[in-house]
Amino acid sequence: MSDKVTTPPPVDPSAVAAPPFPPAAGQPANAQFDPSAPGAGPVAGDVLATAKPAKSRGWLKFALRIVIVPVVLLVGGLVWSLATGDPELAKQGDCLLGQNADDMKIVGCDDATAEWTVVGKIDNVREETFNASEEDTSCTGYPTATASFWSGTKGGNGDVLCLEPITK
Repeated sequence: MSDKVTTPPPVDPSAVAAPPFPPAAGQPANAQFDPSAPGAGPVAGDVLATAKPAKSRGWLKFALRIVIVPVVLLVGGLVWSLATGDPELAKQGDCLLGQNADDMKIVGCDDATAEWTVVGKIDNVREETFNASEEDTSCTGYPTATASFWSGTKGGNGDVLCLEPITK
C-alpha cells in the first residue's frame, strides 16, 4: 500500500456541460444562455418553436354546462311529476284520487283508492275562463263526466280534465 495521496485533476471550464439550447450565432459553445440576448430566440427546427399551444377547452366545459344543466333539471322535473302523480300529466283513461287541487293525483285504475276516471281532456283553457261561471260547461261534450278539474299555470293556461266517478 502506498502512502501517496492523489488529488483529482482541476476541472477544465470548457468541459462543463453545454447549455440545453445550441448557442446563438457568434456565441461561444460554453456561453451561458441569456433569453434576453439578441438572437437568443428558438432555433429553426427546434421542437419547442414549432409546437402549438394546447387549445383551451374552457368553452367546451361552458357549453356542456349550458346544455347539461337544463336537460338534467328537465328530466328531474319530469321524473318528479311522474313519481308524485301530478294531474297535469293525466290523459284520457287515467284514474285520479282526490277531491281538490291540493290532493288530486294520478293513481292506477286498479288502485282501491281511485275515485275518478278521466273521460276527456280539454287543452289550453285559461284559468279565468274556467273559474268565470258558477257551473263549468267545459265538459258538456262528455255526458258521463260529473266533475271537472283545471290544472296549469296560475293565472295562465292549463288543461281541464273531465272526470267520471268510479263506482265500487
